[in-house]
This record gives sequence, structure tokens and C-alpha cells, in this order.
Amino acid sequence: MYTPARSIRGWIAASLFVAVAAGVATASAFSIITETQEIEIGRRADPEIQKRYGVLDDPALQGYVSSVGRRLSDAPGVRPYPYRFLVLDSPELNAFALPGGYVYVTRGMLAALASEAELAGVLSHEIAHVSNRDGAQQLTKGLGLQVLTLGLAVASPGGRENAGAWMQVINQLSTLILLGYSREAEMEADAAAIAYLHAAGYDPQGVPRVLRRLRQRERLGGIAYPGVLSTHPDSATRIAKAETLAGLVLSGIHSVGEEEYKSRLDGLAYGERRDGQRVRLYAAKGGETLEDVARSLLGAPGAAWELALLNGIDRGALLREGQLVKYVARDASVGDLHQ
Repeated sequence: MYTPARSIRGWIAASLFVAVAAGVATASAFSIITETQEIEIGRRADPEIQKRYGVLDDPALQGYVSSVGRRLSDAPGVRPYPYRFLVLDSPELNAFALPGGYVYVTRGMLAALASEAELAGVLSHEIAHVSNRDGAQQLTKGLGLQVLTLGLAVASPGGRENAGAWMQVINQLSTLILLGYSREAEMEADAAAIAYLHAAGYDPQGVPRVLRRLRQRERLGGIAYPGVLSTHPDSATRIAKAETLAGLVLSGIHSVGEEEYKSRLDGLAYGERRDGQRVRLYAAKGGETLEDVARSLLGAPGAAWELALLNGIDRGALLREGQLVKYVARDASVGDLHQ
């Protein structure tokens, strides 16, 4: 039913999107690098990224992530680059993008997420960096006047005459991937990502949910993600702002249950491959808690905290009948997990 309250919220959502679009235009106002050069930079740097991190050999999961990414990149307001999405075979908790539309997410990040909305939150944030042309601006700032030689460097693939200039570009991109963007750029990307989620029909809370989860991991395990660390020590402010913005827009209609997302991760390598650990799924019995699951499945009630973080479920919550719970086990047997 159409109500005045929903009308007001709809107007706020539309206003938010207009404001985000204006912010994007401001963010991309200065860059010597052209959009055509950005696409060429991404195309040439992509093989080096694949070589450095490795590509996950899982066509089904690759196709799934790409489908979510395409849904988001087709949203109104996204700059029309030829976006490509790739899962890297890395245990690191990371996601990043190259100029021109090359977006990457690690298997470590996928294992840490609990729903498709959270995956969409991660991908939309990286799409926002591309659409805002943040990478091009960082290259311009990092290379200074040397960026003027970039046109020659990208125009002569394989040529030795501009190899030095291209190496500077690669080094600058590596620094960008390692350290992330400024606090302002990250918060702008959060706002744009929320608008993209809403436009694509996803729950806008996917963005603040991911930020909270990554912050928890950083505090409990020292596992850092550049997109959160770059705003330190103001990450709490950043999360609060994302929650406020997400609360101003109506949730999308494309609702994907967390069980469906988790089911796609069954058997995914977890951590370093030499450790032989994989993500596995447990179908809960009605009325169980995570502590019950940790005790019966892992023989370690204290592991309930790990399960809570891995699944985005409150440690004391009662689980539904058949609710899927992710856990980590060695290939040989579950019992080896804590040895």
C-alpha cells in the first residue's frame, strides 16, 4: 500500500541518489589521465594482478560473483566502463579495483561474508572507486608531472622505450592496492555504493554490515582490510555514516537468503592452501546455539566466537531448523581443526 511515510522515504532516497551523483562528479573533476587510458591501464595491469595473486579455479563461483557484479555495474549512475570481476586465489581479506573497471575480490573475503547482500556491498564499493575515477586521481597525485608520459607508456604495449614509465604506473597501483584511498574517498565510495545497491535491488545495509564485520575481524584477529584501515582512527564514524545513509533508502526487492550464498562456498579453500583447510557447512537443528554447534561439531565450545564472526550470527541466537552455519575444517577430518 502506498502511504505518506513511504512517499517521504522514497523522496529521501531519490534525493540521496542525486547527492551521491553530484559527489561523484566532484570526486572525478581532476585527472590528467583519460578514461580511455584508464581502460588500457587496467587491461595491461590485469595479467600482473592474476600472476601475483592467482585466479581461483572455480568456474561456478567465478560466474556467480560476476553475475552479482554485473547487476551492480548496470545500475543507474555507474560510469559505463567495461567492468570485469574476478575472484583471486588468495587467503587475504581483500577486494580492490584497477582503473577502467577491473574489480577483484579474494576467496578470503568471500569466506568472511555471510550473504549476497554483503558481497554486493563489497563489489559496489569497488565499483564506486572505479566510477569515481579514484584510481586515476591517485595516479595523477602519485606520479605528478611524470603522469604526462603515461599516454606514451600505455600506447606502446611491449615497447621498451616507455618501460620505465609503465613500471612507475605499476608501482603506484601496487601502493594503492596495499594502502587504499583517503578517508574522504572511502566515505564517498560508501555513499555511492549504497545508492548502487538500492538501484540494483539489494539491501543497502550490505555496506555498513560489511564494514562492521571487517572492523570486528581487525579487532579480534588483527586481520586488516585496506578499505577499513584507510579511515583509521575514524572507522567508527565511517560506519555510523554508512548506517545512516543506508537507513534513508528502502531495502531492495532482490532478496537472496544467506543460505543460498553460503551454499556456494562449500569446499572453498580457507587460509593458506598448504594448511588444507576448507569452508564447510552444517545444517542446524532447531533451537541450537552456536555454542552447541561448536561443542558437538568441533569439540570446542569456545569456537562459538569464531563461528559467530564467520557467519554474522549472534553467539547466543537460537538457530532455525536447517539454517546453514559455515565452519572451517581440514580436508581429512573436522577433528583436525584445532590441533
